[in-house]
Amino acid sequence: MPATTRRRTLAVALAAAALGVSGCSGAGGSDGPAETEVPTFGDLPAEIDYVALGDSYSAGPLVTTVRSDPSGCVRSTDNYPAFLAGWLAVESYRDVTCSAADTSDLRRRQQVIGGESVAPQLDALSEETDLVTLGIGGNDFGIFSSLVGCAPGARACPPGLQQRLLRDAGRVEARVERAVRQVSERAPEAAVYVVGYPQVLPAEDGCSAVPLPEGQLETAASVAQRLNDSLRAGAESAGASYVDLDEASEGHDVCAGPDAWINGPEMRLGVAAPFHPLLAGMRGVAEEVFGTITGDEAPEAETAAPPTDAVVRNEVPAG
Repeated sequence: MPATTRRRTLAVALAAAALGVSGCSGAGGSDGPAETEVPTFGDLPAEIDYVALGDSYSAGPLVTTVRSDPSGCVRSTDNYPAFLAGWLAVESYRDVTCSAADTSDLRRRQQVIGGESVAPQLDALSEETDLVTLGIGGNDFGIFSSLVGCAPGARACPPGLQQRLLRDAGRVEARVERAVRQVSERAPEAAVYVVGYPQVLPAEDGCSAVPLPEGQLETAASVAQRLNDSLRAGAESAGASYVDLDEASEGHDVCAGPDAWINGPEMRLGVAAPFHPLLAGMRGVAEEVFGTITGDEAPEAETAAPPTDAVVRNEVPAG
């Protein structure tokens, strides 16, 4: 991997605090200062260049504060990539996740809210990238929008919707596999983690937020499972790792009350977009990604805190 000169002041400080390193030697020790070790995580190098790719379930629309690079992607400062960047004390952190993205937006410019367009997400990668997270696929073929369109008060579900959505969710596998291969072409040394979707709706009993009949809940659950199965298969076929959120998010769906990871149908500024992860959901997903990468439990944290000098501000189009 090409060598680069990087600052690791924060990582060294974190290592010293976590490991209890001091300048004192043991009995009969030397007078020199004790050596500190920069922490490493899994198979990642000590100095991590991290790039986050994905759609709104990675961007975290309306969770706490929206990043302005550009604001049209409605990307939160407290999404799961931001938590992960802080916990891993990364050397550089570029987050190009964007609401409404599908797999085609990885390689083409995407129109976003406000009339701007943003660069293809793959442009954020380089030969120096060490870690990539990718959470995408639910917007392909209009899968999520079709499911939401069947909510109470929306249009009636068309006949044959379940069969079409199951078919389309299965077709996502090939798109994710291609996406991972494209990531690896741009970042050949990177460890790539495809992140699944959390449980959004309960499988059986609805609630006031989603007063859907059992049949529709079962349809949504089966489509969501097929979609995650496609993400796993596409990731593994292309040599990436898969982060499974099914078990971790069980009991945290939109009907879980104070334990919910998912917002209800309301647009709540500073909280979450409708049927999207709350801050608790972003933190919960981050914990699962961190555990998959490192094999360890994530640190406790209420909000994300990536190293300030590691955050790369994305280019905002002029005008």
